[in-house]
Amino acid sequence: MATIKTMLNNVLAQSGFLEKPAFFSASDPDDKQMTAIANRVADEILNYFTWPAMRTSGSITMTTATSYDLPVDFKELVPDSAWETDGSRKANWPVPDNTWYMYKYSALSSGITMQIKMYGDTIQTVDPVEGEVVSFDYISKYPTLTAGSVAQEKFTADTDTWKMDDQLLTLGIQAHWQQAKGMPSYQEHMMNYRLKLNEAIGRASAAQTISDKRGPLFGSPYYPLWRS
Repeated sequence: MATIKTMLNNVLAQSGFLEKPAFFSASDPDDKQMTAIANRVADEILNYFTWPAMRTSGSITMTTATSYDLPVDFKELVPDSAWETDGSRKANWPVPDNTWYMYKYSALSSGITMQIKMYGDTIQTVDPVEGEVVSFDYISKYPTLTAGSVAQEKFTADTDTWKMDDQLLTLGIQAHWQQAKGMPSYQEHMMNYRLKLNEAIGRASAAQTISDKRGPLFGSPYYPLWRS
């Protein structure tokens, strides 16, 4: 796992420029531009796809309150992942608006299913059961790590690292940096970056094999594909 300083110096070296001793503590406008581009590309990659590397788990213990803070790095919920762990029941998150307001403002009870609605950086529920725990998976918005392995939203120091593919980030920085500098070769590098980005998505979203027929235990798929 390379540091962001190493990745930025790789970009400079590949374009025939001298490497720098520091970036984030430097006052040179070119160095500041590179750090800004690095964070811009990191945001672009993070928001381009729901990356498995950014997936994590969280839980919230209910009290008598109806509003709860989400994890500070919460970006989006993994669909269908919210469950009430004590009762092994799936939570209705996000609950449709018409259902939510019916339970929130009427005398109707939500029954045994927990109803959850997001409001900014919080969730709200109706009829909470004190002590009940809702567990869920979510996508983190913190793709970088400090030297002490503390997750954060942006690169802030030369020693910071990247949770995902270092090569992909380096290619993106190189393409956007060359574009900012008006280098004719930026278009080629941008095409290569976009290609590698789509290849990374393909690897991240690969499906299971139904049947590979490589041995006596591997037969036809579960349903004859020739049947209508």
